[in-house]
Amino acid sequence: MERLTKRLANVTVMGSMVIVAGIIFLTAFDVIGRFFGHAIRGAYQISEISEVWVICLAWPFTEMVNGHVFMDIVYTRLPRPAQHIIEVFTNLLTLAVFCIIVWQGIVLVNRSYSLGEVIPIMEIPLYAFQVIIPLAAAVTCVILIIRLTRLIGFAHGAKGG
Repeated sequence: MERLTKRLANVTVMGSMVIVAGIIFLTAFDVIGRFFGHAIRGAYQISEISEVWVICLAWPFTEMVNGHVFMDIVYTRLPRPAQHIIEVFTNLLTLAVFCIIVWQGIVLVNRSYSLGEVIPIMEIPLYAFQVIIPLAAAVTCVILIIRLTRLIGFAHGAKGG
């Protein structure tokens, strides 16, 4: 399971990179097209909506490599048991937040689908872009659960040994 989530996190971050490159090319071609009087219809909306994909697809990888902001100056001065408690607590809190994101993401997608919301100008269904929110958050939840089981297993093993 851990190997699968690592592979999935790597795929999602690569997808994020590809989308960033796509946004760059779309913007460049739109600017060039405007110069010649032929702007790309809906380029601004597509690049705007694609930014959500970039951020969401980066969540699992960022969580996997533990790439978040960290209060190192305080944390390293604490005894190891206190550090462990903080790690477990912050991972539980992060898991709770991402579970809420999954839940609210599903609500958002269902609402957009049932209302038939579309991207202005392009008439593309909005839910097609919003669906990444609960999916990426769910992958992040799996990574957090794996990390929590490892952290709790470490604490349990420390008591037994």
